Amino acid sequence: MPDVNRPSLAAHQEMLDAYFHDDSPFWGAIYEREGNFENNHQERLRLTLAMVDQLRLPRNARVLDVGCGAGIAAVGLARRALTVDAIDSVQAMTQATRNRAAAASVEDRVAVQEGDVHALPFPDGAFALVVALGVLPWLPKIGPPLREMSRILRPGGYLIATVDTHWQLRQLFDPLKNPLLLGPQNLVGAFLRSRLAPRRGVRPRVTRLREFKRELAAQGLELQSSYAVGFGPFTFFNRQILPPSVGLRLNKTLQSMANRGMPVLRSSGSQFLVLAKKPSTSD
Repeated sequence: MPDVNRPSLAAHQEMLDAYFHDDSPFWGAIYEREGNFENNHQERLRLTLAMVDQLRLPRNARVLDVGCGAGIAAVGLARRALTVDAIDSVQAMTQATRNRAAAASVEDRVAVQEGDVHALPFPDGAFALVVALGVLPWLPKIGPPLREMSRILRPGGYLIATVDTHWQLRQLFDPLKNPLLLGPQNLVGAFLRSRLAPRRGVRPRVTRLREFKRELAAQGLELQSSYAVGFGPFTFFNRQILPPSVGLRLNKTLQSMANRGMPVLRSSGSQFLVLAKKPSTSD
């Protein structure tokens, strides 16, 4: 039976590829600049690499960086003596990853290719670890790509992935972003967003945490640990409430508290970062 969803998925992917192609330099620069958005991505990477360190994977273990972007995570993994496959659907991103790996002198550890997360070009059980940072929020559904990532994990392998969170503390004061105004029954919120919210061809989707956990379990993945990431900027009608320097300090303070497991904060960042495990045959 033909896949009736494929045309819409293909059209979505085409828009997404164009968006990231046009903005490809931006996604490398955010790791070198200061700001709330930049800090959120830098902290996400730091926590991810700390998770990898705690796994104590054997030298030369094979890992996959899905949606490798500018190659920041791929290089970080390669520097840990891991064998890295990096895949992205955007040619500008794969080239950026090759360039970054070469500049870091780890090109012999990073194999880069273009590909689709919905049909990963690898056999079952090929990887000890799959990393997918900032990938799932840009896809129409998270189930099919999670199924593919689970398929290529070996028994006992790990997945590190993120979603954009439905309930984000930083959106509390903004009528255009507060989840309480997102329902179709709320006509005021719908009217304000139609008049004032920025219009873009593609935008990331948010996921409720219980939905994310349910999808992980459906693909045979067991949640091991998690972090909330990103507590700024706070906005009101898309305008920052606090001066940038003050907002950044608040962001870092709240992030530190969330990392220590503070109630509410540990689940209300802009992103939810998880470590999940594919059970081994002996589990």
